[in-house]
Amino acid sequence: MKKKLLLGTTFLIAAGVVSGNVAQAAEEPITAGIGGYFRSAMALISQDDADGEQANNDHSHALGNDIEITVSGSTTLDNGITAGFSANIEGNGASTSASSALDERNVFFRGSFGQIRIGQTESARQEMTNFAPSGNYNFGVNSPFFAFGATQGPFFNVRTYSDGLGIEDNLKLVYFSPTIGGFRVGASYAPDDSEFGQYGANAANGTTTLQNNASVAAEFSKAFDSVNFRVMIGWEGYVLENCAAVVNTQNCNDHPESTQFGGSIGFGEWSIGGGFLESDQVTDNAAGSGTSREDWDLGVAWWHGSFGVGLQYGQAELDIAADSTTDELTLYELNATYVLGPGIDVGAAITKFDYDDASVGGLDNQGTEVKMSAALSF
Repeated sequence: MKKKLLLGTTFLIAAGVVSGNVAQAAEEPITAGIGGYFRSAMALISQDDADGEQANNDHSHALGNDIEITVSGSTTLDNGITAGFSANIEGNGASTSASSALDERNVFFRGSFGQIRIGQTESARQEMTNFAPSGNYNFGVNSPFFAFGATQGPFFNVRTYSDGLGIEDNLKLVYFSPTIGGFRVGASYAPDDSEFGQYGANAANGTTTLQNNASVAAEFSKAFDSVNFRVMIGWEGYVLENCAAVVNTQNCNDHPESTQFGGSIGFGEWSIGGGFLESDQVTDNAAGSGTSREDWDLGVAWWHGSFGVGLQYGQAELDIAADSTTDELTLYELNATYVLGPGIDVGAAITKFDYDDASVGGLDNQGTEVKMSAALSF
């Protein structure tokens, strides 16, 4: 029903886009430009490396890069509708020499009706995530960029944006409403868990593969004198195509879903806020028991001119019903940034992490990272 409602609404909006004054010529053709960023970081890492603890003899220092080039363009038609595209080229390949190809890419139409997108992009829920304030957005307890410590188990870091269920940038249809009185809603739908669409063919159902990825989200954002206030709530769901069999049973969660909320408040040079994400995980085991994950973060930041400093706390828990255990990761981080000039900044952070593996004979890990970063945006 949600899928039919989303598609029906989109077709009505699209009908309005292609009717009426669309026959008028655009004042200017689409012009394209290049933007992006290049982030680099280094870290000194001290973590457990003893029997019964982290036992991988991990390196005590590391370097990292994160590169993205964006090609985008748009034009505004005489009827007020803006049409455009955006394509991101990732420079972080999984191999030793290659770079990834295109990452997120979509076309969009924007006007008084809101915005319609189609392409490989984040879900409406994920895009409307409320992040904990930070003094350095290269780092952070929920940052996807640099997490050097080997936290072990199911955790890379705290995630209050991606639910880890399927392909984040699968090919989807997205709609965002116009903002009215501070309120805005969004919805998205992807029929398959694929980035390739017709080029990947209309494949048959696969084992542990997801489909019918739908999401809805809403936010309220408003400035009251010198106070900025924002809250959001979102939901995202999937359908499992086929469960992997274990001793001739089918014990997977056929409809994994995620629920999210968050908020922040800013006053002058200060901001405080955070978010929470609860997600069911696709589970296949003989006991038929599922797992669920809960992530939340909280942060306070102070920005004055070209200088920013932030303090963050994050926690992630994975509840495993089969043996009634809970794996847990906690993170504390103090970070800062100094802006050298337009699009150029340097920063640093100190992160303390503690991973508790609740399974019998599990490997716990705790440690400290001292990190430095440089970022160029263009």
